Amino acid sequence: MHPHRATFDAMMHRFLGTARGVSWLRSAMTPDGLIRVRLGQPIPVLHVALLGGALPILIPPRIIEPEHRALGPTAMRSGRPLAPGELALCPEIRFELVTDPVMLDALRVGAFDQPFVGVTRPAQIFSTPAHHLLRPTSKPDGAFVLYQHIFGHAASYPDDGWFYVGVTTRRWQTRWAEHRRAIGSGSRLRFHQRYRDETAADRVSYVHHKVMAVTDDIERLYNTETWLLEGHRQDARLLNMSAGGRAGRRRTPGASSLSADASCAPPPRRRAPRLTLDQLNAIRGLEALATASEIARRVAAASPRQVRDVVAGRTYRNAR
Repeated sequence: MHPHRATFDAMMHRFLGTARGVSWLRSAMTPDGLIRVRLGQPIPVLHVALLGGALPILIPPRIIEPEHRALGPTAMRSGRPLAPGELALCPEIRFELVTDPVMLDALRVGAFDQPFVGVTRPAQIFSTPAHHLLRPTSKPDGAFVLYQHIFGHAASYPDDGWFYVGVTTRRWQTRWAEHRRAIGSGSRLRFHQRYRDETAADRVSYVHHKVMAVTDDIERLYNTETWLLEGHRQDARLLNMSAGGRAGRRRTPGASSLSADASCAPPPRRRAPRLTLDQLNAIRGLEALATASEIARRVAAASPRQVRDVVAGRTYRNAR
C-alpha cells in the first residue's frame, strides 16, 4: 500500500470533507476517542482495498445490524450512558490486499456476495485504531501489542470468522509468521488445526490481522487480553485454549481495567443457533414463496440474514 499513499491521502481528504468524516477525525485524533453508533448506522472504519495492480478503492462501511455486539465502555467520556442498542466504537483505518485470481475475477464483475471457490491466496486485511496511525502515543519498537487474527469466507467477511486473540512483545508480524510455520508443520493447537481444516474445506478467503491495542505497560497488555478473552469465552468462534494473561496464565489483579482500544474489537454478530435439517428443508421449500423475514418467522430461524445465507448457498451448502 505504501507506494499508493498519495492516492490514500486524497481519499482521506475527500472523506474528511463529509459530515461523517469530520466526526470520525475528531474521535480518531484522541487516543480513547469513541463514536456512538446504533442500528442502521455505519461502523466507523475507513477501509481501503488494493485489488491486484489497480489503484486503491474506498470500500463502503458496513452497517450496524441487530446481531452486532461489542465489548467496551457502557458510557462515553462525557458520562452520558449509551442508549439501548447503542455501541461505542473507536474509529479504525483498514487496508485490504487482494491478489488471488479467483477473487479478482469475481470482484471485477461485481460478484461481491458469492462464496469464493478455489482461493489459494486469501485476501489480507490489516486494521488498527486510527489514532495509532494519525497520532501515535507509543513508539512501535518499544511497545507491546494486543492483536487478533480472524479468518473465514463468505458471510463472515471481514470480522465474523474464526478468531484468535494474542499478545506479543515483538512485532505482531513476527508472531504471525510463527503461527504460519506452526500451521504448516502440523501443530495441534486449536487455532492452527482450525485454520488447516478450514483451508482444506475451501473456506478461507480472507485473513484479517487486527491490532487492538499498543502500549508500553505490559501489565495493562496482559490484563486487557484476559478481559477480552473472558468477554468472548462463550463465542464458539474463539480459538484460544487458555484464559490469557501473563505466563498463560496466571490471573493478574485488575483484569477489568482496560484500554479503550478494546472497544475497537470488531462488533461481531452473535453466533446463531444451528438450523436443523427440517428447518433447512422448509427454508428451501419457501424461498420462492415468501420473503426472508416471513420465512424466518415461520421456521423459527435466528434472523432473516440466516435465511438469506441459506438461500444464497453461503451456509449449509452440503446439508440435505
